[in-house]
Amino acid sequence: MEFHLQIYFLAERFKEQKRMFETGGGFVQDRSIYEDTGIFAKMHADKGTMTKVDFETYTSLFDAMVMTPFFPQPSVLIYLEGSLEEVISRIHERGREMEQKTPTSYWEEMHGRYENWINQFTACPVLRLNIKDYDLYKNEEQAVESIVEKISDVISAKTLV
Repeated sequence: MEFHLQIYFLAERFKEQKRMFETGGGFVQDRSIYEDTGIFAKMHADKGTMTKVDFETYTSLFDAMVMTPFFPQPSVLIYLEGSLEEVISRIHERGREMEQKTPTSYWEEMHGRYENWINQFTACPVLRLNIKDYDLYKNEEQAVESIVEKISDVISAKTLV
């Protein structure tokens, strides 16, 4: 079951990526195609809700589709990081009903999985932004200016290489 769902998500994200690259210009995504493999499919494999063979098939398909010179890689991946306490606080502030009902243990697991994943991510440059350093609610304009400047610096540095 989880294998089929993950394959569906991979196909949908791949089509989304393809559309964006064909359109040209810049774009921002809330979740990258890389997270599906590195976090969610891996979580199912670790928990036994996806067999080892299914996980190997999934990652092989991902590598063939995405980790190839024919698939344009992002200019930068922006990773929002924060302490578990800060992340949970922000989740509660956001107030989404489904998230409010989610057990803290899930957020703890996801926090750890994301940290492990980002520390091994190499598909493109990573810009880490600590969420406590940027308050989009209180000072949106200043926070956005600072973030855009950091993104520009990372992209400029990449084009110089």
